[in-house]
Amino acid sequence: MQLRVEQLTVRFGSVLALDGVSLQLAPGEVSVLAGPNGAGKSTLLAVLLGLVRPDQGRVVADGQVVANPSREAALSFRARLGYLPESVAFSDNLTGHQLLRFFARARGVDGTRIARMLDRVGLTAAAGRRVGGYSRGMRQRLGLAVALLSEPELLILDEPTGGLDQEGHAVLWDVLRAWRQAGRTVVLSTHELAAIERRADRVFVLVDGALRAAGTPEELRDESGLPVVIREGPGLDEVYDALIGRAP
Repeated sequence: MQLRVEQLTVRFGSVLALDGVSLQLAPGEVSVLAGPNGAGKSTLLAVLLGLVRPDQGRVVADGQVVANPSREAALSFRARLGYLPESVAFSDNLTGHQLLRFFARARGVDGTRIARMLDRVGLTAAAGRRVGGYSRGMRQRLGLAVALLSEPELLILDEPTGGLDQEGHAVLWDVLRAWRQAGRTVVLSTHELAAIERRADRVFVLVDGALRAAGTPEELRDESGLPVVIREGPGLDEVYDALIGRAP
């Protein structure tokens, strides 16, 4: 999916959450939204999900406007999305298998995919257990399985590394690699830039609702003006700090 955000502006009362943000998400790339709390990352994701209507600007997917669209266009676009929220909340009384079966029916997904998704996120052995007994990392992996059920063209991940153990990180990296190789689009928001930088194709730095910088990790290193150490270049966390600390 080729996705363009054009001059997106969102206000909540007197708060300017997004200030004319424009960016492009390309197929086969993992795009990262970075920025401090209140930068506008969650608002931008909410616009993409159709949960917030922008005051100005538009979102265009494969040539079709999908922000403030008709009901038919909105439903068509959302059917192509997969979403993992920052904090997943499921019914504690359902088993992992029952929960995936519920979402598969809701999305019209073939039930044969349930077992494959449980295996993909490493929860086959726990599929018959109630979710109330899952650890935070297991719940996060279950949420990822829900997001992947329909093999979405656009995968939206909000702080996906939160609470993940080593196995969960391996699952996430495998998913990002598979989505990139399949030519699908991934956008994620994270505070853990050091963990994600090797998997990021493009990084968008938001500060106070405005886009402060954009580019590949290598381009942002050059733009930040940080010195290069022979044994190891500056990490993306350092680059990010330098960029957001710079006057607009």
